Amino acid sequence: MKKKISVLISVIFIIFFFILVLYGFYILGNWLKGINASVSAALITASLGLMGLWYAQWHSKSRDIAESHRSSKIEVYNLFFEIVEAFQYSNAEADNLSIDLKKKFQALNRGLILWASPEVIKAYLNFRNVTQNDSGSKNILLAVDKVYQAIRKDLSNSNLTLEKGDLIRLNLKDPNELV
Repeated sequence: MKKKISVLISVIFIIFFFILVLYGFYILGNWLKGINASVSAALITASLGLMGLWYAQWHSKSRDIAESHRSSKIEVYNLFFEIVEAFQYSNAEADNLSIDLKKKFQALNRGLILWASPEVIKAYLNFRNVTQNDSGSKNILLAVDKVYQAIRKDLSNSNLTLEKGDLIRLNLKDPNELV
């Protein structure tokens, strides 16, 4: 119910904002009609140039921020890969984890909180849920695959032609085993 109200308020706000912008353009158009044509052309040109400059600066800053976070994200995501590989090559149960592996889990959780996108966090939580409910190895592998795909997306890699389970099949002895 709260979500529906929130969506309704958002839609009303967007419509109100759109009407306000249209009204602003209407007033601006009427004002520009009333002044000299060469002055209005110069104002429009300068305004468009300024908006273009602001957009370019914003885009550049966003890209710089994303690039500066990339190395930290890769470090955290490599930790996830190490943990998965440790489980893959051992027979350890969740209760019998080594101290080193427990420390890696703590570091992973801290890193995910700081650097991971919401999609990666949700995929990781789903993975933990699936492993605790002991849903079977196929479901666990597919949950790991979801985390892998979320990580790739967060690092700006395309998952467009990848199907469910493609990434986890790379780690299997028989890639057709998951089909």
